[in-house]
Amino acid sequence: MTLRIIQGRVIDPASDVDRITDLFVADGKIVGLDTAPSGFVPERQLNATGCLVMPGLVDLAARLREPGQEHKATIASETYAAAAGGITSLCFPP
Repeated sequence: MTLRIIQGRVIDPASDVDRITDLFVADGKIVGLDTAPSGFVPERQLNATGCLVMPGLVDLAARLREPGQEHKATIASETYAAAAGGITSLCFPP
């Protein structure tokens, strides 16, 4: 699948990028920033105006309710909520 993400604020500390621009994705990989590569035809376009476009975040001090507090939340519900908020990895301190 090819995707054009339009006018999102692209933040990538590894590449020192922090600007509003278009991002082009093919088969799950970034193939262009600012301008589309030659021959790129997006199957889908996503207007990201006012949104952040960045790598997933890591929560280094996640606290889950299991064991013992499952009536409040479960590992499944907490990880789903984290993913919905852009968290891609959780670390659990002892």
